[in-house]
Amino acid sequence: MTRSASNLAPIAVVACLISGCGSRISDPGRNALILKYEDWLKTRLPARHSGVGAPKASEEVVFDTDLRDAPERGLSKVHLKSAPGEVSYVYQRQTDRLISAAFCDDLAAIMVPVGRWAYIEESGRFLFAPIFRGANNFDHGVATALLGPAAAGRAPAPEGTWVLLDTAGSMKPLDPSIASIREFSAGMAEFITQDHKSGYLDRTGSIRIPANLAATRPFCADGTAPVRADKTWGLIDAHGSFIVRPDYDDIHCFSEGLAAAKKGKWGFIDPAGTFIVPPRFDGVSDFSEGLASFENRTWPNGREYIFVSNYGFIDRTGSAVVQPTYSWAYPFQFGIAKVGTKQIDWRIYPLSFIVPADPHYTLWKYIDRRGRVVAMGGRQ
Repeated sequence: MTRSASNLAPIAVVACLISGCGSRISDPGRNALILKYEDWLKTRLPARHSGVGAPKASEEVVFDTDLRDAPERGLSKVHLKSAPGEVSYVYQRQTDRLISAAFCDDLAAIMVPVGRWAYIEESGRFLFAPIFRGANNFDHGVATALLGPAAAGRAPAPEGTWVLLDTAGSMKPLDPSIASIREFSAGMAEFITQDHKSGYLDRTGSIRIPANLAATRPFCADGTAPVRADKTWGLIDAHGSFIVRPDYDDIHCFSEGLAAAKKGKWGFIDPAGTFIVPPRFDGVSDFSEGLASFENRTWPNGREYIFVSNYGFIDRTGSAVVQPTYSWAYPFQFGIAKVGTKQIDWRIYPLSFIVPADPHYTLWKYIDRRGRVVAMGGRQ
């Protein structure tokens, strides 16, 4: 979906992606392509809570064969029938419901009833007791967690200290100036200090990039990260050096050789920081298969009230190949993209206030690179 500063898909849209929205497709080959696309799209959602928003009953999960008989604590590793197979979750047999946690590196961070966090293995055995106030998922054998009051006498540091954990069960205190840490991405984890400055840790727990930045975002696959120095954004490498100067209102990582950047409006720059596509859009996504979605906004009641977004697609020259006629737009992959049109009955109130009347819903379609509809989806 197109991102302006930090757009996120609404819960209803995420639920639609998880469930598949009951796509109505008759051609077997096309059906296989749509299913392949939906599986790819699901992998772009956050893995930790993907599909875990509501309690899942036992008939909605698939038990691993050797874990159907849960251990004494009643926890099992399971897969959701509606989720990608590589993501597994924690299931509590006594309550017949899913716990909001996912297994990463065969370990899962779970919240126990006393309001503390712990880590469990696939068998349900606790690797780390519930002594944490917060816990991040494991990534390549390491994770970060915040010690709570229950850690007294059971940890090498006092309450309120962030620690680095490994899968052998060891715990290493991190720099005491750290106030919060996010999960690892591409081997680096963002942290914020007590004085609200940001930097990055590596997987050894060492500070790789000092906390001299105003804001940070996760590292991307190409080894760069968007950061804010004072009031403007740029891109740094793994050593903290700017590879794109901080001259922009906002910026994304590079995709297919171009990076989305904002100066008043959104456009695309090359590695030298030159705008190849001038900044004229209200929002853009990254490029995928040579196309990027863009957002146009309109204000039915004037700019001081709610706006309406419409999405289309541009090529690398900035030319519109699909006009902005959709309420939602997801990236191209395998030659198709998923788009949605929100069906709203607009209600006009006195003083010319125009507001959406409930209920409203979205009709989903799949289009090719020319904008032609290749399949109809469901209604959400």
